[in-house]
Amino acid sequence: MRFGKINCVLVAFLVLAFLGTTFLYAGDADRVGTAGGTQLQVPVGGRNFAMVGADIASTASVDAMYWNPAGLGEMSGRAAGLFSTRNIIADINMNYFAAGFNAGELGVIGLSVKTFDFGDIPVTTTEDMDGTGATYSPTFSTFGLTYARRITDRINFGFSGKVIYESIPRASASAFAIDLGIQYKNLVDIEGLNMGLCLRNIGTDMKYSGSAMVTEAQDAGESYQAFRYRETSSDQLPSAMEMGLSYVMSLGFGRLTVSSTFQYNNFENDQIKFGAELGISNMLYVRGGYALTMTDPDNEELGYNVYGLAFGGGIKYPIMGMKAIFSYTYKPVEYFSDISNTFTLGFEL
Repeated sequence: MRFGKINCVLVAFLVLAFLGTTFLYAGDADRVGTAGGTQLQVPVGGRNFAMVGADIASTASVDAMYWNPAGLGEMSGRAAGLFSTRNIIADINMNYFAAGFNAGELGVIGLSVKTFDFGDIPVTTTEDMDGTGATYSPTFSTFGLTYARRITDRINFGFSGKVIYESIPRASASAFAIDLGIQYKNLVDIEGLNMGLCLRNIGTDMKYSGSAMVTEAQDAGESYQAFRYRETSSDQLPSAMEMGLSYVMSLGFGRLTVSSTFQYNNFENDQIKFGAELGISNMLYVRGGYALTMTDPDNEELGYNVYGLAFGGGIKYPIMGMKAIFSYTYKPVEYFSDISNTFTLGFEL
């Protein structure tokens, strides 16, 4: 269907509303390292991760749940799922699982779980700085519930509710956040030109509490020990606002998607992301992207993000009545010798 003045006004309103709020969320290098729940910033998935998250306008199905929940509304089959594993640095691994279920005209519902494996960390104290012989492993997890729906044949809307949980021995913290996203297809009646808007990680503050914050102390002039509770900071989540465009063109043997996204961050400098995907016969895919950090002239050494380059590929192959998906993403790591590999397995029914 074609859209009239109402839809043009809607698009204009969304763009102006988004741009108008960027003054509140402009990159702030002075706040680097002060956010809570930074596990939210660790990217996941296969396709869009290889494009450095540049495609929030055309991303679809369960791979879109992290990047723009509105893309989940583009899931055409009955169900879809993916499992992704990634080695980061210092033997830290991240696992991500997502699944989506199509409820027809009611929309699409998605579930996601992201967890980190830090391995066994030696317990040290001021008396045993070389270790006590015991070990511990922190728990970092994010649980998400997503709903998305096609409002019209051009507009998708979606939102996610997330619970963020972190714990170390005798102390823990939790927070709740939401993501809001919208996608508009065939912008200004140009076939293949899409726009995406996304507001991410807007939620409550994180504050650690527990018996680990209790210590014994002796007040001046007193002869006895008393218990004191040490207050911890209450930290905001690393929220971001993104606006992106993508263009999908047919090449006869496949299609090419080029995309770009501007990301406004409240705890680091802003970024411009560029990505591309070449799909051959709807089966083989080659992807790549690069993220540029907009350095603050007054704080050139602060807020720099080494997201940088990423590239990879994938295959989608019909088997046993479903489409099996395999994706690989490679991301060079600048300051560590570790190589960051991401492997993703998925399916579509």
